[in-house]
Amino acid sequence: MLYDNPKYYEVMFSFRDLTTETDFMQICMERFSRIAVRDVLEVACGPAPHAGELIKRGYNYFGLDINNKMLSYAHQQWQDLRPSPELIQADMVSFDLDRKTDFVFVMIGSLYLQSEQDLASHFDSVARTLRSGGLYFMDWCLQFFDPASWDDSLVYNAEKDGIKMNSRFHIEPLPTGRNMFKETWTIDIDDHGEHHRLEMVERNLALFPADFLRFLKSRDDFEFVGWWSEWNLERPIERADDVYRPLVIIRRK
Repeated sequence: MLYDNPKYYEVMFSFRDLTTETDFMQICMERFSRIAVRDVLEVACGPAPHAGELIKRGYNYFGLDINNKMLSYAHQQWQDLRPSPELIQADMVSFDLDRKTDFVFVMIGSLYLQSEQDLASHFDSVARTLRSGGLYFMDWCLQFFDPASWDDSLVYNAEKDGIKMNSRFHIEPLPTGRNMFKETWTIDIDDHGEHHRLEMVERNLALFPADFLRFLKSRDDFEFVGWWSEWNLERPIERADDVYRPLVIIRRK
């Protein structure tokens, strides 16, 4: 699967401008956080692509992921950074850190949950590590359209350092639970003439906006700050014609 191949994973998501994204997160910290931010935690960090930018700006970076191959790759990538990023192998559904953090973030829809019980457990875990007044920054984790409306024509191509990748994404609803979907991602790779095919098949709970707001209201430890399209604070969801890469910010009470 793609997630067991960190090098190819990096190529697939190389469209991101990491400096611009870090700039944006820093603006959100300054505008919406009620505490000074020093320690940041990335959930489902993968190869920890933002660690370099964050550490360079004076933050302490903590990355959490269940996949040891990703963590080993991230450690190798960032071994010369000072202070070194702290990488933790743990399940996003339920985790405990030995210290509090000031800012938690999850990127590019990497919040994979199997049930509403998992959702509650995940937020319990975030609440345990996030200081009061700190932000939870969620990139592309809410569905502002029906995932089943995607079809096999959804194709994405990527190329970096001579590696070419072509991917197709398919989503279908599952009868096993409310808002549960099966996601199948097929990736064809041309690595300097060597050809590979990878496939990821995941079951995931789709988080729809109305359900998510009801979930937050049922808790006494988080408050909704806002949501925006295209990582643009001038494009709140309520005024956006199209929603792409929606960003949601909530705050620890």
